[in-house]
Amino acid sequence: MATINGYENELELSDYVKILRRRWPWILLPLLLIMAAAAAYTLSQTLTYRARASVLLADSAAQDAYFGAGNVNAENRDLANEINIALSDVVRDEVERRSGGPVNVTIERSFESDLLLFNAAASTPTAAADAANTWANVYVEAKQEQAASSLATTITAFEKDIVDLRTQRQELRLPLDRLEDDLAAARAEDDRARLQTQVDRLKADLQVELSLIDNELRGLGTNVTNLQIASQLARTGTAQVTQEAFPPQNPSNAPLSRNLILGGVVGLILGVGLALMIDNLDRSIKSSQDLAGLGLPVLGLIPKPGRDLPISQLPLATMNHTGTSVADGYQKVRTAVEFALLGRKIKSLLITSANPSEGKTSTSCNLSWAMSAVDHRVVLADVDFRRPRIHDVFACAPEPGLSDNLLHGTPLNQLALRVDDERSNMVIIPTGAQPPSPGDFVASPAFSDLLRNLEAEADLVILDAPPVLPVSDALSIARHVDAVLVVAKAGETSKQDLSTAVEGLRRVGADVLGVCLIGAKPETTSYGYEAIPAPRKSRRSRTTLADIEIDDDPLYDGDWNPVDDIPVGREPQRF
Repeated sequence: MATINGYENELELSDYVKILRRRWPWILLPLLLIMAAAAAYTLSQTLTYRARASVLLADSAAQDAYFGAGNVNAENRDLANEINIALSDVVRDEVERRSGGPVNVTIERSFESDLLLFNAAASTPTAAADAANTWANVYVEAKQEQAASSLATTITAFEKDIVDLRTQRQELRLPLDRLEDDLAAARAEDDRARLQTQVDRLKADLQVELSLIDNELRGLGTNVTNLQIASQLARTGTAQVTQEAFPPQNPSNAPLSRNLILGGVVGLILGVGLALMIDNLDRSIKSSQDLAGLGLPVLGLIPKPGRDLPISQLPLATMNHTGTSVADGYQKVRTAVEFALLGRKIKSLLITSANPSEGKTSTSCNLSWAMSAVDHRVVLADVDFRRPRIHDVFACAPEPGLSDNLLHGTPLNQLALRVDDERSNMVIIPTGAQPPSPGDFVASPAFSDLLRNLEAEADLVILDAPPVLPVSDALSIARHVDAVLVVAKAGETSKQDLSTAVEGLRRVGADVLGVCLIGAKPETTSYGYEAIPAPRKSRRSRTTLADIEIDDDPLYDGDWNPVDDIPVGREPQRF
């Protein structure tokens, strides 16, 4: 959303395109920087090759046949713990011993199966494959050794329990064994009967304990047998290398072309975002649409001067450079002003701007010349008593001028200077000596009377005034003129400053005809004709600012013809 004069206008796609075209340097800058950074990063990286080996953590066919397929241990195996084992110092030290130094390997799990993936990176394909295979094999060996060691420890514990139970059984049977020995040695029937009775009674007493011990011995024997079998199977089935790593053919580094494309995409996105942000923060006038959004009529768009028009010649574009786009722009401004003057009794036109250096003097000079070239009797008066510029443009002395008429009573016909050109009916009047207080000077009734006298001598009086915002001179003069033309500079004059200046002029009762936008980009395509430059014999004969001739004639008589007598002391001054 764009806010103009308190109203929100939704930007359309065409508006965004215009913004991006206007802010293209801000798009190009991050694009080039990021692409350059991507290229520098890619070229600075050494080639890296990556290889992968896979280890399956699953029981072998022999284990499945002996323990049963899908045993609980296989199903509940925690692969995270297996990764920790694979990354343990024991495994790492053995790998570095076999490889002759540190290796760069990362281990990850496969979520589709009980696989551990050993990813190795090295500067050569062979080194990458060797590193992955070595780490995988050392892990498998460690895993198998761990399983066998754990089973061996358990077997030893069970065997010890068997020995203890057998000792306990022997101790329990010791009295019985003695009675049986005595029974075997007895000869008398009475003795044998008595001993047999004792043997039977003791067997009955020991039968329960002996049965329990015998059951435990059978169970432990079975467990030991199973564990011994499992120990043999563990050495081949606990972990297996299912896929060996092979030397890769291509490096894993992203190619330069891919990084450049990615950098270009990122840079373009950042550039577009930066351009939109800069444009959103920029509150300056950029086009006629901005002026229309402020509710101000556009009297003309003056493009930036091209190579055919030096900056120093800008104030005289309509006089010396009639074939340029700037001169054509001011001709359109003249037409717009003439149109605005139709049916209105306007004798004086004030030209001002919101801030200094926005093109008001160039507009005053070019518009005055353009109006005079079509048979308008024009008086161009410099009323910027603080920083006068008209005398510099036309290469004449700043004194005497308007201030001399009020302060010293010098007649107007002794102050006016006519540009000696048969194409023009234009008279200029400099400021004269700077008054003690310019603000009070232009606000005085005498200055208003001076303007009325100038209006009586011409079809149109154009006043080059100071800017509105820095000083109050323009507002004081605007109350005494018939109309005001405001000049704005594209890309520099802010919307707020222009609105404030126009509001101030309207507050004092000024009739603001519209705005002339300086330095604007053309908003329409060419009709199809090339600009025809002014004819010249050679580069040396080209008209320059120094070639302008100023006659020292007084203000024109009633027929607008030059008076013959020339006042003394008013010789023309040239650069």
